[in-house]
Amino acid sequence: MNLRTSEIFQRFKDQGLLTEHRGPDSTVQRIAPIEDCGPGDLVFADRAKFLDTLRAQRPAAVVADRALAEQLAEQTELAVLVSPNVKLAMALLRQAYDDRDLRISEWPRVHATAVIHDSVALPDDAIVGPGAVIGANVRLGANTVIMANAVVEHDAVIGANTVLHPGVVVCYNCEIGSDCILKPGCVIGAEGFGFAQDERRRNYRIPHMGRVVIGDRVVIGANTTVDRGTYGETRIKSGTIVDALCHFGHNVELGEDCIICAQTGLSGSTRFGNRVIATGQTGTIDHVQVPDNTVLLHRAGLPNSIKEPGMYAGGPAQPLKEYKRNIAMLPRLHEMWTRLKALEKKLDDSSE
Repeated sequence: MNLRTSEIFQRFKDQGLLTEHRGPDSTVQRIAPIEDCGPGDLVFADRAKFLDTLRAQRPAAVVADRALAEQLAEQTELAVLVSPNVKLAMALLRQAYDDRDLRISEWPRVHATAVIHDSVALPDDAIVGPGAVIGANVRLGANTVIMANAVVEHDAVIGANTVLHPGVVVCYNCEIGSDCILKPGCVIGAEGFGFAQDERRRNYRIPHMGRVVIGDRVVIGANTTVDRGTYGETRIKSGTIVDALCHFGHNVELGEDCIICAQTGLSGSTRFGNRVIATGQTGTIDHVQVPDNTVLLHRAGLPNSIKEPGMYAGGPAQPLKEYKRNIAMLPRLHEMWTRLKALEKKLDDSSE
């Protein structure tokens, strides 16, 4: 990397990500964590606690909010790029200058061990890694990357610029949008968990003939599973990001721009609105509905639908303020029990 801060500013100013360039037009050789920065580095800072580190370690440039930029005015040798959203600036600058390029590989563009059905029209810029399997009538968008040992079954659709990491499985007739990232080991479109029992409680599989449809700009974490619909679709809408080790049952629907953290499990036909945040180990029973802009915290367990947007926590999920009051009482339960027993004994003694 050998960039001038003026180049970085010009690239991002029109979208409002960077609003000012203060100080010298410095040369940036590396994007670094602020704790380990030095001359030639670009760092990101949005809190006053970083001031001493910036002054002592003397990086070439910093992306900072306006308040911090004012406090750095005396650092005349430091280039300051002012941003209204430092964390977003870190994401987009690192994507532009400091990201892994999955389209640069040690293998040929299409590896000799890949198995691609004759019916597939492989785009000229697609990359297919060792051991990948692409079934009949699969449609691949431009600039797709199918990494080692990924499997795309027949009649599936993969949108432009989408990346399937090693070991991903996209099952038959499922659809993945554009600019998606499916991380290692995730499985899209396996048969859901549906069985019927007879009078002796023997289990009989219910065929699941639906599919999974995933919108654009969706990220699915490693070893996450998304089951196909029993009928119809399991759907994850555009912009949603899903952490590792999550499970979504048949006919689940996630709205746009949701954030689903690790080890969350949503039972069949659960419906999340847009911009729902579910922190780690959230769980629902089937057919639960959650409205737009709801936040689920502290291993939230949902036995029933939520009717009003807000913050909910615990299991069964409660409004956050109520949950915090209840959880604050837990350490005193033994004391309260002891006092109650003493009071009961006192009442019994007085009645004799």
